[in-house]
Amino acid sequence: MTRFITLMLSVLFVLAAVSSCGKKIEVVEKQIETDTLSCYERIKERGSIVAVTNCAEINYKTKDNKTSGFEYELLNDFCSANNLALEMVVHENLDSCFLLLDSNKVDVVAIGLGSSKDLRKRYLVTDPIMMQKSVLVQRLPKDWNKMSTANEVENQLLRSPLDLARKTIHLPKGSHEVKLLEHLSEQIGDTIYVVECDTLNSVDLIHAVSQSQIDYTVVQEHVAKMASVGLGGLDTKLNVSVEQPIGWAVRKQDADSSLLMAFNDWIAGIEKRRLNKIMGKYINKDNVFMAEKKKTNPGQLSGYDGIIKKTAKSIGWDWRLLASLIYQESKFRIDLESEKGAFGLMQLMPAVMERYGIDYESSPEQQLEAGGKLLQYLEHCLENKIADSTERIKFVLASYNAGLGHVYDAQRLARKYGKDPDVWEDNVDFFILNKSKAQYYNDTCCKAGYLRGTETFRFVSEVLERFEQYQTTYN
Repeated sequence: MTRFITLMLSVLFVLAAVSSCGKKIEVVEKQIETDTLSCYERIKERGSIVAVTNCAEINYKTKDNKTSGFEYELLNDFCSANNLALEMVVHENLDSCFLLLDSNKVDVVAIGLGSSKDLRKRYLVTDPIMMQKSVLVQRLPKDWNKMSTANEVENQLLRSPLDLARKTIHLPKGSHEVKLLEHLSEQIGDTIYVVECDTLNSVDLIHAVSQSQIDYTVVQEHVAKMASVGLGGLDTKLNVSVEQPIGWAVRKQDADSSLLMAFNDWIAGIEKRRLNKIMGKYINKDNVFMAEKKKTNPGQLSGYDGIIKKTAKSIGWDWRLLASLIYQESKFRIDLESEKGAFGLMQLMPAVMERYGIDYESSPEQQLEAGGKLLQYLEHCLENKIADSTERIKFVLASYNAGLGHVYDAQRLARKYGKDPDVWEDNVDFFILNKSKAQYYNDTCCKAGYLRGTETFRFVSEVLERFEQYQTTYN
């Protein structure tokens, strides 16, 4: 029976095959659909863009159901212009941010990135959103707010890239500034010790400098200003780079640069005023008020000649010498206030203002009276040390700039190394100029420590040169 069934099935199969031979067989090819959407079109279809940033303290944070942050504000501006929703991710480690981009989990690394050759080899980098310098973050010297003048503070700070030689600088791992300092080290011909930190971002390192946990870090200028809000005792004036283009990074996707083009179109359209407004919300504004100097009449040196002459007479100075000092300090700007608190025509520090009973509301006359008293005090301290009054003026000017302690140190060094401690040029000025060298500021006869003496050396020279010019021009 089984054999019979098998035979019948075979016959039926053959008959079916024969009957089909007379029919035309139609083969229908199914079209394979391919994705022709560009990267940006897929984002538009999705309706949102995913961005990763770092430095949550300044770039993206949510508090009390309110979202803020510098990079967030910029991204939000882009999304508003392109009718997109924004999804944010925060990773403090830069390598982690780029791993997310590489694995297609985010669309853009929205961190202020310097446009280096290495970065451009791996990613597409947007047109510059802004131009920024990298700056050194350092602490102001101990008891800086008790020093007599702003210049005394200045002289104890690093003010040249050459000063970075043999200094240890902490940086976030993988940051653009690592390569920057490697290049700078080659340029200055000396070692800059760089410590790369895995878990600390730029803001963390700025706080570490403020808390004396580390001495220095290097960050972009706008980051330094944003992160220093609420922190006192920091200086960010030393530029360690020229202005560099700062942008964002997206993936390289063969010939697809559509997302890059969308960002660049937005960057081209964003008004400088709007960018400054966004930045201004997060930056600790510079408190230097550049007041207009008082208008002068023909034949006048400044608008304050009268009170300068009165003050100079009270302290026994040539009024043109006092005017030269004032020009050096403030260029005759009555309300000039530095970020260190030095104020007015003679840039007096808060401790000096308090000592002589003036404040930020004091008149020009009161400012000059206080400055005159400070000059009298310095001259009195040097009177028994330097008999020649003309020579003594140079030491008074140096003390006004750097403080008496450093001038005393330079005199002791001069005496120790066979120079005349009572003569400025080619004697004491040499040790002021070189007091930034360890062999001198670490000398046992020094009590005031390190001084960046080039500023003081120039100060004395420039005030006296201008005084000579004033003598030939103004009676």
